[in-house]
Amino acid sequence: MTKKIVPPSLNHPDYKDEKDRLTFTRLYIDQALTTSKQSEGNARESLRQAYETLDSLDSSLSYMNLLTGASLLQMSADQIKRLESVYDKPYFARIDYQKETEEKESLYIGKASLHNPETQSQIIVDWRSPVANVYYDGRLGDVEYEVNGYTTEGYLSLKRQYQIEDGQLLNIQDVDLTTTDELLQQSLAQKADNRLNEIVSTIQKEQNDIIRAPLNRPIIVQGAAGSGKTTIALHRISYFLYVNSETFHPSNLMILAPNQLFIEYISEVLPELGVDKIKQTTLIDYMKMAIGQNIRLIDPTIKLLALIERGKNNEQIKWLSEFKGSLTFMKIVDRYIDQIEEAMAPSEDVMLEKFRILRGNRLRTLFLHDYTYMPVYKRFDKIKGVIQNHMRTKKKQVLKKIEDVYEDALEKALYGIRNDNKRRKKVTFIMDTKAARLDSIQKEARSTVRLYMKSFDKKSPIDLYKELLSSPDLLKSVAEELTTKQVQLICSHSQQIFSKRTYELEDLAPLYYLHGRLHGLADEAKVKSVFIDEAQDYSYFQLAALRRILDTSLFTVVGDLAQGIHSYRGMRDWKVIEKDIFSEAHYFTLQKSYRTTIEIMNVANDVMQRMTEPLPLVEPVVRRGEMPTYHLINHDEMAVQIEKDILSVKKDGYHTIAIIGKTPAECTAIFKRMESSLVKVQLITEHEDLKKDHITLLPSHLAKGLEFDAVFIPSLEVKYEENELDIKLLYVAMTRAMHRLFLYSKKPEELLLQYVDADKVDGLT
Repeated sequence: MTKKIVPPSLNHPDYKDEKDRLTFTRLYIDQALTTSKQSEGNARESLRQAYETLDSLDSSLSYMNLLTGASLLQMSADQIKRLESVYDKPYFARIDYQKETEEKESLYIGKASLHNPETQSQIIVDWRSPVANVYYDGRLGDVEYEVNGYTTEGYLSLKRQYQIEDGQLLNIQDVDLTTTDELLQQSLAQKADNRLNEIVSTIQKEQNDIIRAPLNRPIIVQGAAGSGKTTIALHRISYFLYVNSETFHPSNLMILAPNQLFIEYISEVLPELGVDKIKQTTLIDYMKMAIGQNIRLIDPTIKLLALIERGKNNEQIKWLSEFKGSLTFMKIVDRYIDQIEEAMAPSEDVMLEKFRILRGNRLRTLFLHDYTYMPVYKRFDKIKGVIQNHMRTKKKQVLKKIEDVYEDALEKALYGIRNDNKRRKKVTFIMDTKAARLDSIQKEARSTVRLYMKSFDKKSPIDLYKELLSSPDLLKSVAEELTTKQVQLICSHSQQIFSKRTYELEDLAPLYYLHGRLHGLADEAKVKSVFIDEAQDYSYFQLAALRRILDTSLFTVVGDLAQGIHSYRGMRDWKVIEKDIFSEAHYFTLQKSYRTTIEIMNVANDVMQRMTEPLPLVEPVVRRGEMPTYHLINHDEMAVQIEKDILSVKKDGYHTIAIIGKTPAECTAIFKRMESSLVKVQLITEHEDLKKDHITLLPSHLAKGLEFDAVFIPSLEVKYEENELDIKLLYVAMTRAMHRLFLYSKKPEELLLQYVDADKVDGLT
């Protein structure tokens, strides 16, 4: 399939004016950039020559004043980079908007803003600006938008969209209540390798509402596969930084991605949205960095694969993972920290010789009540400062008291002893004793604070955590809700893990939480706003720990419970998060899929309906395509058929193609069978970048968040069973496909196709 180029709208009455406007805008950008890079004199001459050769603007003299203003425009390096990136497509839409009591304005909306400093007129309006909300949210007629809490009302008389490529105006589309959104359809029909970059021009109203939702409160988004969760999160980041540009540095914002593969996937999109210098990492890498120690984690995939392969102790594995990821376990850790606080709280008086400098019960009150806003171990620094201040003040008083005592004794000796020899000995003794005692007190004063503080045994969070989960008596003392059998199971399992000096992923959040509660976070681990994608794979403890330790409510949490292949960690209901973690959150649902065709989504929905837990079906946007294709084929012929089908879709113009297996072992088996293939196949691991000229071969659990033009799902050595985890894995694999889906197995049952209507899949009988 070759790309369909829409012919220019030559019959549109405004075509020539719009073409002139595009030419002018690109010329203005060009000269504005030149001005910022050259001297003013050279820029004026360059501008004059360029204008003289611009035949297409001979009927647009009204632009003259704007163009002459370009020589005065000075831009930052970031703005230069931004304008250079949009030079070939400076804007994608226009609105004609008239505020009350003001003249009508024609506003051109793009990814970067540009205005004339002399006339203050807008040449390009940034899509994130308040007035651009009219484009995304409004239809023709009376509309309104908010600026700094104030509502601005007006009239929208025109909403126009453009198709611009390589600086050429290819199409104009006026939008009103009766027209369909052709630009959206064209965008959805694009290939996967450039659709994400262009989504800003086709943001829909329900997506725009989420992007521009109040930024001072957390939001939770339950979004179906292909509903735009990731693009919403990325655009909300861009919007957040735009609104808070003067008060918020990008380094204070963090994206938590599901894996490095996903980070690589979005790395090219963020600069396009004007987003730079923000933290991009995974939960594992972030928490390990925050803890500051080399924690050896057992590969989490091992547990997932054990569950997929239905190995031994399946129920125990699930229960232990769910328990460690629960808010119940977080409460147990809180009680443990309370116990640590009580045991560590000062109780002894601070003494200098026989003099009391500070009462222990006063220090205990400070530690357990007044300083609870601080991490536990940092309170000792505060306590130390209090003791030092009292020591400085009271040491003088102690020394003064001692001097007074010896001065009195000296006076009595001098005037009370008549015998010269006895008086002399007594005076000498008093003077020597006084000097020795004062010297002793001075020395003791220098070490008292240090010795007092040294008495507090500050164990590392890791050692404390290991003690908690290795000792049945200790665990039972803070976990009355657990049965003796459950305590024994937890401790025996933990002892086995810890004996190898390793930890499980589920241990990471409690360790991070303990570290944060005891030590606090280092500056490099602190952020003020967090964006989490694929949040359905987080545990409640992980989310709650982030909220508590980072001490911020600025969270954007997006996910899809239908794709929750790690639900054994406990995440099954957003209501728990709304109620117990982000009680002030706005909650949104998105059930429309903008990724897949109706034909592909219908098959995926049939598979998802096999879930015992009812989940709402996805509503595909009206975009037709070819039916998914099924090959009933034996294993020896499967690789040959896959190669044949791949070559066919490549001939149709599709570039991003994935083969998705159920497990890594399945993918390895497929890779070996395709080593002699004519197509280049890349076997993907989590830490590997995608090669653009290769067919991507990856297991289903790594495919979440990605999308491809065409997807091939073979069942070679392992089949999909009718259980929650397998259904979700197959659903994830199917919903990665934008345009084409191919399925291969010896029996339809191996891909759960016995539950799909035969007339929905080509080749299924």
